[in-house]
Amino acid sequence: MLRAIAIFILMLFTATAFSQTKTYLKGNIFLYSNDSPVPGATITNLSTKKSSVSTSAGTYEIPASNKDIVIFSASGLKSDTVKVEEQLLKTGYDVGLTVDGTMLKNVTVSSSYQLDSLRRRGDYSKIYEKQPGLTGGNTPQAGFGLVLSPISYFSKNAKKTRQFRKRLAKEEEDAYIDYVFSPMWVSKLTGLKDDSLHLFLYKYRPSYEMARALDRPSMIAYINDRYKEFIRKKD
Repeated sequence: MLRAIAIFILMLFTATAFSQTKTYLKGNIFLYSNDSPVPGATITNLSTKKSSVSTSAGTYEIPASNKDIVIFSASGLKSDTVKVEEQLLKTGYDVGLTVDGTMLKNVTVSSSYQLDSLRRRGDYSKIYEKQPGLTGGNTPQAGFGLVLSPISYFSKNAKKTRQFRKRLAKEEEDAYIDYVFSPMWVSKLTGLKDDSLHLFLYKYRPSYEMARALDRPSMIAYINDRYKEFIRKKD
């Protein structure tokens, strides 16, 4: 009996010590367009309100636990947010940041999403152009049958261009969501500020499909309903 109690106490002590062990989210922060490191980026854990800064090599480390919300930001770059999962604490999390279009030099900043979208298309017109596929641009009219060109299709530059084009498409969608679900507008409707506003924006950010489907009154109703839910959960 005493032996069983001793084992139980030992297990309890071990579990307590383990639970007090700090876990960290680690990784690299780099510029998505050219893979160069981003030094001096700010990493903020919204759940614990702790922050850290990336090294000159772009590496970072911040105390974090499962389900924490962490934001990565740097001057002139678009911020990135991640909800921490157990797997990320084991494998690490690398962050690719992109240039914030509203911070580009010699560009007139406009509150119009349509004008900003046209400007983005102009800035990256070559990337938006259709690239040669697996056939290398060959068609039956160019000769007998299709000539596969795996070297050009699977080359490092071609792969990077396809990835960058997907990233630009995602940015275009994100820009529209930011346009109809902007922090300023949400704050005005809900009265939320600072960390509470950031948490609300992350938790209830609509999908691109939803943002396109809802008109202005419907979006207002959506924000008001989510705000009531947000307040109830905090209470």
